[in-house]
This record gives sequence, C-alpha cells and structure tokens, in this order.
Amino acid sequence: MDRLSTSRYWHRCSAASSRRAGLRSRGAFTLLCSATLAASVAAATSARAEEPPSRPAVGHEPAADPCAVFDASEGPRPASSPRLTGDATAYEPLVHAAFGRCMKLELPASIAGRVESVSHFPVDRYGNTFGGPSASPQLRLGARFISGMQWAPIVVLAETEFDLLTGYVAKDPGLAGDGFPASQGLTIQLRKLHARASLGRLVHLDLGAQTNHFGMGLVSNDGAHGWEPGSASFSDPRGGDRVLRAQLSTGPGTPLSLAVALGADKVIGDDALLPGDSARQLFGAVLAGVGKPTSGGAYVARRHQENARGRTTDVTILDLTGKTTLPLTGAVLGLETEWALITGTTQLGATVDHPEHDVLQLGGAARVSLDAGAVGTVIDFLYASGDQNPYDDDQNAFLVDPNYEFGLLLFRQVIAAQSARGAGTAADPQLVGVAPEDLERLATRGSVTNTVALFPKLLVRPLAGLEAYGGPLFALANVPYTDVFNTEITGGSPRGPLGAPAGPTFGVEFDGGVRYRALLSGSELTLGLEGGVLSPSSAFRELDGATMGSVYGGRAMARYRL
Repeated sequence: MDRLSTSRYWHRCSAASSRRAGLRSRGAFTLLCSATLAASVAAATSARAEEPPSRPAVGHEPAADPCAVFDASEGPRPASSPRLTGDATAYEPLVHAAFGRCMKLELPASIAGRVESVSHFPVDRYGNTFGGPSASPQLRLGARFISGMQWAPIVVLAETEFDLLTGYVAKDPGLAGDGFPASQGLTIQLRKLHARASLGRLVHLDLGAQTNHFGMGLVSNDGAHGWEPGSASFSDPRGGDRVLRAQLSTGPGTPLSLAVALGADKVIGDDALLPGDSARQLFGAVLAGVGKPTSGGAYVARRHQENARGRTTDVTILDLTGKTTLPLTGAVLGLETEWALITGTTQLGATVDHPEHDVLQLGGAARVSLDAGAVGTVIDFLYASGDQNPYDDDQNAFLVDPNYEFGLLLFRQVIAAQSARGAGTAADPQLVGVAPEDLERLATRGSVTNTVALFPKLLVRPLAGLEAYGGPLFALANVPYTDVFNTEITGGSPRGPLGAPAGPTFGVEFDGGVRYRALLSGSELTLGLEGGVLSPSSAFRELDGATMGSVYGGRAMARYRL
C-alpha cells in the first residue's frame, strides 16, 4: 500500500466506495481509505519512492474490485513498460494472496547484479594508483501484509525485508587507507521488520525496523530510489539508511492535505555511522500537499552519536523539500528541490588545540525536467559545502548520502579513492609519527562533498521501454581540494592529494547510459549499460604541475523483481 501513488489511490478509493455492497455507509469506506493512505504518507522519512516529476501518474478508470484500493504492490509505472509475456500492466509480486475482507499478503523478491570497471588513476603524490573491476550482487526478499477492511476501522500494515546478499566484490587495492570504492565486502542486511496501525486520519502508530528516507535523499536515503523511467538518473543504489523506529503521526487533513509525524530512532546503519559507533535521534516531519501535484515538507532531527572511545557528536538537522508538476502543451514540466542545514558540535577529529569542533554544513539539490514523450531533458544541480582546514575549530564539509549518486566517476571513484588513500598516508607512522584520531572519517566513501555541480542530460525513447540518456557533468570546488598529509607537511598551505596546490575546478565528466524495462507476467526486468570519461582540471594537479590524465569507466546492471 505504501508504494501506491497517492493521487491514484484516492481516485480508486472514492470510486470503489460508491459500489461496495454490504458496507454500513460510504463514509465508513472513505475512513478506511484515508487510514491506509495516511499511514503510508505521514511516515515522511520512510516513504517509498514517489513517481518522478517528469512522468506524473496518468488517470485510470475506477477499479472494478473495491479491494484494489488495499493493493500493497506498486501501481503502474510512470512510463509504461512493454509486456514481453502475459497481460500484466504493472509489477505485482509472483507470490501473493487475497482473502477475508480485502486482506492481502505478498512476498516480493528481487535479484540484482552490477559489474563495473574504472581505469587506473593516481591517488597520492608517490604515484600509487587505484582502478580495476568490481561486482555488486544483491538478493532481496520481503513480505507485506495489509488488513484491508477485516478489522475496520483499524487498518494494519506489517512488513519485513532482508537483503540476504548485498555489498561488493573487488580485488584488494594493496594500499593503506579506509573507504576505497567497492571495499565493503559482502554482508546480510535487515532493512524492514515493522508494523503500522491506523485509526482513520486521527492517529497512526509505527514500530520496528525500517528504512529512512526524506525528500530527494540528500541526508536520509533508503537505497530504494534508483533509476526510474524518465529520471535520466545514473543510479544503482545499495544498502540504505536503516533505523529502529517508534513513530506517531496524524493526517493527512485540512485543506492543505497536511500530515505530521513525531518519533525516535536508534540508528541501525547509515553513511555517518562507522563500525564501533552508536547513534540515536529524535525527529519530526511535516508534509503539505499530500497527494497533490504540488507538495512540500520539512524534517527536523536532533542526533546524538558516539564512537568507541566515547567521543560524541550532537547535531541538529533541518531538511526542507518541495516539488511540483506542471502540464504544458505536449509536455510535462517537473520541478523539485531539497536543502539541508546541519549545525551543532562534535568531538570527533579532535586536536590538542580544538578538542571540540563547531559543525555548520549546508547541502542542496534542484532538478528541472521536461518530458515530451519521445524526448526529454533533465537538469540536476548539486551544492555541498566544503572544509579546507581539518585542524581548525570548524567542520563545514557536507557529505551527500552516497546513494544520491551524481555521475559515475568523479565522486564515486576518483575522490572516494583519493580521500581513502589520504586517510592512509596521514596515518602512516613512517611518515607522520603519531597519527591524528578519527582519520577514517576523512574518506568520502562515494559521497559528494565540497562542490557546486551542474548535470544537464538529454533523454530519448526510441522504443517502448528503452531509454537512452546522457550529458556533461560540470563540477567546481567550493574551497581548495585538500589532503591532510600534504597540507600538514607544507606547513598548512592547502595541497591536493597529488601533492600540488589544488585549483578550483574538478573538471568535466561526460556520462551516457541506456536502460530497458519490461514486464514478464507481472515480474519486472530492468537492464542497463552506462559509461563515462572524466577530464580532470586544476584540482588534480601533480607535483610536476601536470594535470592528472583522463579517467574512463563503465558498468552493466540487471535487476529482476518477481
């Protein structure tokens, strides 16, 4: 149920209410509809992927079966996928059953895999390089139960989801450092094990383990918002933010279609939580325009985090988001944005002079899309503040969640590997004697940071289900791109990872891709190929003054949901 688009849900719900035989009143059925919907949308930080603004949901005829309003599977895709076999027009889990008064049980599953490779490039002043192939398999199993009208006016949703296999397989780079690309290994991961109960629009209670997502996914990202038709997104997420949550929410209500949620989390895993850390947070979220073409919301969290040595971080996160879709003659215009501010204090990365640092970080994204059917365009903008001095009393580097992928090479490979190697050289006792604390936190691990980037892309659909997309990514550094070790040995003058003073420009990356999605009797198959070349600029100067050479890479992907 939580993956149905809200506009489609209300359309089907109101239509079915007038036809349902044996109900006490139309109002009773509408109450149940609102209960199930509100339970899914009021949980702002755990909502499933919404339809991209470039391809809004198209109106459908009212469902003949009133139980369809309690369907827990995803509805039709934003862009129709061709049917290779069968008559299904949307994904539905192969194993599912309906019983009682609109009760439903589903057992969704997916098998995914990715192989990729990147050409070797330098990661330090000594000429050491990183590159080569890697693989990332994923086996995901789940179960979802929804009570429908069986226990009216209470509606219950229970859900579990496991990654029985996820992570990366790659050759050890043979270099000291922490956080190299594809170095995480393979693991088993619990994503969801929770239940949600709703009483009309008045109150919704959600308890248990679940994924955490808000807005475009800059800060809270569940790792389930990958490529979708019309998105032109170079995205194939893994992992995701996971929390043990207790949440109370209400709505949507009022003419503004307002939903409000309050809760507490114990963090199971996210990109800020390293081995040995623990974290908990209190949060609140407000959404307006639920189910409408224009919507927005705010998410506020107070987070307390400790490492194994008892050093703490206490920060407040303010996250604002908004989106709208506007029909034009022969096209649809989509606008979406998210901005996040993080403030507080941290004892991580403490020095003798500064045992505690002030935290002030800002990140933001904006997307403009224009979809005319056979062709379209998507323009992505990304901003993340940087920090050129790790030894002062401020921490200003905003790290975008790594599952918000921005291109193929610059952030995911090059800066990730150079920052990982930088942590290794700064900790080498033969070079620095006693290493500073918390150097493992210098690695970006694929996150975007310290940048102003623009990524315009063109999208074409030559065949049903087939999309080709690509364009140039332009990236600048907010502050000099610095390496801790190289900066320290030069007396504090900002130096890049290759030893020379770093310029303000990262360079230009040209990326292109093609994806194909089709339905096989309700199962969904997605295939993809993507490749790119990075032309580095002044931020990647070597000791002799030359600029690092071009970097090439590509990947092949497949996902089958059954």
